Amino acid sequence: MPEMYFLYYEELDWSERIKEAGYDIRYEPRCTVYHMESRTTGADSPLKAFYLTRNRLLFASRNRRGIKKILSLAYLSTVAPAKNAISYLMKGRRDLAQAVARGVSAFASANRKTGKNM
Repeated sequence: MPEMYFLYYEELDWSERIKEAGYDIRYEPRCTVYHMESRTTGADSPLKAFYLTRNRLLFASRNRRGIKKILSLAYLSTVAPAKNAISYLMKGRRDLAQAVARGVSAFASANRKTGKNM
């Protein structure tokens, strides 16, 4: 799994790489998996808001091509973070709104430094 994600979206990126390599991804409908949501980060934590924001952009950058990539990055860097930040601010969670802004900024900064898609 790509370590650049750290949290969130690493399994989705990994799945994309598996499909690109020509393998099928299947599921077993009789299997039950219990997921303890937000155990690592907490339900509404700045860490979660940061990595979800940054990693959505990272995933789109690495796994979308052409117009889908352009539209995805445009939406995920403007509309989605603005909506999330406003929602957090309305709940009095300035820390989460700031984490969203840091997520967008971290993605943009990393792309400027490398000159390519992370």
